Amino acid sequence: MFTSLMRVLRRELHIIAHSPFYYLFTFILPICSFLIMYFIFYQEIPRDLPIVICNRDNSNLARKIIRSADASPSLKVAFITPNFNEGTQWLREGRAYAFLYIPDDLEQKLKGDKKEAVVAYYNNQWMLTSSLISRALRDVVGRVTYQEEFLFRAQRGDPPKNITQYATPIRLDAQPLYNPNLNYRFFLLPALLPTMMQAFIIMVMIRAFGSELKHGTVKEFMEKADGNYWIAIIGKSIPYTVGFTALTLFMLTLLVYGANVPFEGNLSFVIISSILFVLAYQSIGFAFVSLTSNLRMANSLGGFYAGPAFAFAGITYPVIGMPLFAKTWSYSLPITHYLKIILEQVIRGVPTSVSVPNMLILFAFFLFPLILFAPKWERFAKNPEYWGKI
Repeated sequence: MFTSLMRVLRRELHIIAHSPFYYLFTFILPICSFLIMYFIFYQEIPRDLPIVICNRDNSNLARKIIRSADASPSLKVAFITPNFNEGTQWLREGRAYAFLYIPDDLEQKLKGDKKEAVVAYYNNQWMLTSSLISRALRDVVGRVTYQEEFLFRAQRGDPPKNITQYATPIRLDAQPLYNPNLNYRFFLLPALLPTMMQAFIIMVMIRAFGSELKHGTVKEFMEKADGNYWIAIIGKSIPYTVGFTALTLFMLTLLVYGANVPFEGNLSFVIISSILFVLAYQSIGFAFVSLTSNLRMANSLGGFYAGPAFAFAGITYPVIGMPLFAKTWSYSLPITHYLKIILEQVIRGVPTSVSVPNMLILFAFFLFPLILFAPKWERFAKNPEYWGKI
């Protein structure tokens, strides 16, 4: 058995060594993708997002609002105009992310105890950007309003302590956990990198097994394993298991030491879960080939399965709020359960027992496709009608 396994393993290593596809998709492209994502989110929070301001007031208060907006780390005043239509044109053309409208006689109305609003327009299709801009503009207007209120009451002779209490009679003491600085690197990188990894694993495994059918080499492949389909499957998969596991550990190292994502959990548990994550997607890629016996169709299934995975993984949209079909699809993806482990163990540091069910689910994703589809390889080796399909 060991001799057969080594024959299959040597054969697969020879195939990898002489195929540019495996160099690219098993080593070069995953690493390049990780580094590209890392540099995209190198700046932890988006800075200097351009906004346009329509200043119809031209008072000291209006100029103070403009200066405060430009001083905000998240905002940059790209253009100031008295023309409302010109400001909205900037927003429609995408030259600015937000349009701030300061109405006529703002300062005079406030001095006369009349309520007035500074209006912010922004494109909420870019939810992350609009959320950041909305928060920054609220801070700017709130800070200027507080300063004006403080100055007005100080001139009236109110004690400073009373002014503060009057301005904020009830104060919210917010204590954000795990990502207190609203760091987009902590938010997106731990999810994006594994999502890219699962696509590479499925793609390579479909190519590895599907090419045996496409080129009609499955009979030779099985002969190397002495007709034992388990030895054939295991021997063929080992190089990719080792390679993708090493890449996954590199990914975690890049997250923790390169991106400074905090690691608060159990290292051994995360490593074992990462190995199961790789094995689960290897098993699914193998299952797609066994299900279709057609490389092109298996690639299409793999793309359909792995392509939209990020949208269903519960990172940008909570799984609990999804309709039943979307929830079912989310739970049918190993990436959903692996990302739960990453967030629980790497960032939140929860007890290991909380993450065990997700680890067991990853193990099930690895085991059941193999049990269901491995016996089909014996049929493929004996029946030439499966050979040579595109």
